[in-house]
This record gives sequence, structure tokens and C-alpha cells, in this order.
Amino acid sequence: MLESRADKLHSIPENFSLPLIALDIGMKRIGVAVCDRMAFSCRGVTCLHRKDQGWPQQFIKLVREYGSKGIVAGLPMNMDGSEGVQAADARAAVKELERFCKLPVLFQDERLSTWTAKERLYEQGLNEKKVKEKLDQTAAAVILEDFLFAHPELKA
Repeated sequence: MLESRADKLHSIPENFSLPLIALDIGMKRIGVAVCDRMAFSCRGVTCLHRKDQGWPQQFIKLVREYGSKGIVAGLPMNMDGSEGVQAADARAAVKELERFCKLPVLFQDERLSTWTAKERLYEQGLNEKKVKEKLDQTAAAVILEDFLFAHPELKA
């Protein structure tokens, strides 16, 4: 089972193409980010509330709005590379989403994405309240950037 999870982290299916949409799945909020059709830039676009049972439908509206062809979901790995409770929760959220959305989904190791996002937001001079508002969607952009960096073949 671990081998198949690793494969899903690294192999790109044929029907996976740009532009992409990314998720930073948390227990309370889901940050959403997109990249452009050439993958030159990634940007956070919104945050969905996990407890809202309509979040998959809200997400599908975003997929249509941005013309996304694939989904990158952050997978919160432990620092030792193992999967814990948060990774299991992210996988469960993706399973829920796959009931409503047929786009291919790939996982991206998201270790330190929130820390990187927080650092970027503070560097922009945002206060604590604004950082909190933008953190999840910015973390989703970091996850998407990391994914695109790891898969330059998508830009070909």
C-alpha cells in the first residue's frame, strides 16, 4: 500500500495537464490556489470552510471558473516522511471530492508549506489578522509551486 501511495505522489497520468488548481486541506479550512495556463505563476484565490458540506460544489465552481484540468492536493507528511492523522484526513477529503469531481488528483508533499506561506505574508508587511486570512490559500500556492518545480515536464 505504501508503494501505491508513493506512485500517486510522483507519477503524472496522461490526462493531467495545465492549468492546475491546488488544495491545502486542513481540518477547518481548505486553501485554494491556481496557476496560469503556462505555469508561470501560482496564486491563492480563496479559502473554503471544511465544515460546509457544500465545499466540493464550491470547489467545482472554481475549477470551471479557472478552466483547471487537474488537481494538486497537499499531503501533510510528518517530518520523517511518514503519514499521520492529518494525511489520512487529507486523503479522506480528496475521496469526498472525487465523488463530485472527475478531474485527476495528485498529491504533493506539503511539509513546511504553511511556514513558507506565513513567512511570505509577513515579508509583504501584512499584520497578524491579514496573515491568518490569507495563510491557507497562500500555502496552497506554495504547494502548487513545489509540484510544478518537481514536474517541469508539464510545461513542455
